[in-house]
Amino acid sequence: MTKTLGQKIRELRIQKGLTQGDLGGGRVTPSMISQIEADKANPSHRLLKWIADRLETPIEYFLTDMQQQSEKISSFRFAKALMEAGEPRQAIPILQELADGQSLPMHQQEIQRDLAACYRSVGRLDEAVEMLDQVLSAAQIKRDVAAMVQTLKEMGRIEQQRHHYPLAIYHWNRANRLLEEMDNPDPFEWAELLQEVAALNNYLGEFEAAKSAYEKAMTLLSGTSNLKAIADVYLNLSRLHRELGEFDKASDFAQHALSINKNLNNLKLSIQIKETYATLQAEAGQTPEAIALLEECLQEYEAFGLKERIASVHGALSNIFLKTRQLEQAKFHCQLALDKAVDDAQRAALYRTWAKTAKEQGRIDEAMEALQTSIHFFKQANLPRDLAYSYSLLGELYKESGDLTGAVQALENMRVAMEANLKERGFVL
Repeated sequence: MTKTLGQKIRELRIQKGLTQGDLGGGRVTPSMISQIEADKANPSHRLLKWIADRLETPIEYFLTDMQQQSEKISSFRFAKALMEAGEPRQAIPILQELADGQSLPMHQQEIQRDLAACYRSVGRLDEAVEMLDQVLSAAQIKRDVAAMVQTLKEMGRIEQQRHHYPLAIYHWNRANRLLEEMDNPDPFEWAELLQEVAALNNYLGEFEAAKSAYEKAMTLLSGTSNLKAIADVYLNLSRLHRELGEFDKASDFAQHALSINKNLNNLKLSIQIKETYATLQAEAGQTPEAIALLEECLQEYEAFGLKERIASVHGALSNIFLKTRQLEQAKFHCQLALDKAVDDAQRAALYRTWAKTAKEQGRIDEAMEALQTSIHFFKQANLPRDLAYSYSLLGELYKESGDLTGAVQALENMRVAMEANLKERGFVL
């Protein structure tokens, strides 16, 4: 099988007895080299030249692989953007072409899971299950327990959607047993699974089984600081006891949920203030201090279950690294932010950051594609001012590439968006 760019780099590095830190040479972090070797990050041409020199290898050895991989990764990201935009039907042919086991070998399970998710979205449930069976078989061969758990959870959800409730519970119970065998299972992931089991048992009238699953979830979460997850379990227990007619217990659990959520809102506000302060520090040129504060925010949001704020912090980090021209790091955090984005406005801004980074790397086609995606999401979010800015950037890219017709059309679209923004603010044109 043809080796990927990352595999070639890793193989040569090991042959020369270099660590990932040695190869980075202080220019990029070992974690970034790890991302490149795992084919999860694509180096710029300048960085690839640096790596080739460090490996005492002509850059031409890597260039063909880099171009092919760049095209495939671009296709994969475009498919993900289509999924996020609610267009799974358009993402399916792209993912089908990539799900050949060779295009992006390090991403195969993710590609197949995404393809299964698209099949599920358009009602092709048999094909979704067939694809997930392949993922499960590969995970079993590798003894990748985490992947097996994720796949069984998704298979259970599909069977629930098909109203095959015993089969759904069967898949979820298999996942539960795998988690019991793991040395350090993620308590949040396990609790989430147990709550799905409990909810379905509750729907089927199996109240004792539901109660047992909720209580086990609470035991798992009680030793953590994830207040949101704990509050959710308390609320579900309150619902369950109401259905059982045990109103005193239902009231107690509801009160616990209410108290936790009030405290959680205060905690969220305090972390957001720190996040805002970090952004101001970055604007004042205090970059190391800003990064340290934002990393603290990430840890706290994760710990307390405030995952809806994580994309915002990665987005802020991406902008800081873009401003300081640490472009690979900027893209790395931008991708993490896109994976966690919760709404169209957030996705639109992140794709614009991606476009700016790609432009700085000299990847004009990639920048244009990212800006088009940004424009799509700004339209969805009905944000004409931001839409106008994205059109302005797109016009500049068309001009740089010599496409004057495209540049004129982008500027006309910018004008229309600006007029819409003025009307929205009450100005009569």
